[in-house]
Amino acid sequence: MQIFNPTTRTNTDGAESHLVTCLNMIKKPFARFTERNTIPTNASQHLTNCIYLEDSPVVVYGIKIYGSPWQPEFGKWAFNLPRGKPLLCKWNQIPEDTDILMTHGPPLGHGDLVRNGDHLGCVELLSTIQQRVRPRYHVFGHIHEGYGVTTDENTIYINASTCDINYIPKNYPMVFDMDLPPGVQK
Repeated sequence: MQIFNPTTRTNTDGAESHLVTCLNMIKKPFARFTERNTIPTNASQHLTNCIYLEDSPVVVYGIKIYGSPWQPEFGKWAFNLPRGKPLLCKWNQIPEDTDILMTHGPPLGHGDLVRNGDHLGCVELLSTIQQRVRPRYHVFGHIHEGYGVTTDENTIYINASTCDINYIPKNYPMVFDMDLPPGVQK
């Protein structure tokens, strides 16, 4: 949690500079692979200068951002669920009017290709995005080899993984602009 509190700043326009979707590094900076049962239930109360999104939305200047930390089971990491119905139940909570979707992991076929040639993304997430929600942007990470941008007819998919496959922070930050809705001003 101390990763965010000393470094998160309010921008000159009043917007928070960080949105947090997962507390994978809660015990100390650069800790890895925190298990769900080691995360305090009130952890988000200690994040006083950022917005923590756990199956929840926030509206910033008329743009709805929804964040969810869940992913298909992977080791003993936090926020794991079995593929299929358990994950679909989480994805069904995403509002249809979401402009930017933030998840920990990718949907199937977008930023999910690993070095052995397998696609590890979530098919239920892809289905939810393409058939129901259709956000303008979907931002995620988790699959470090998938860093980059892809698109389909409706959504721009951004794998913004900071680290490479060896967990070395080598990838450049992803920045994108989005027009404000009509009638909304900063």
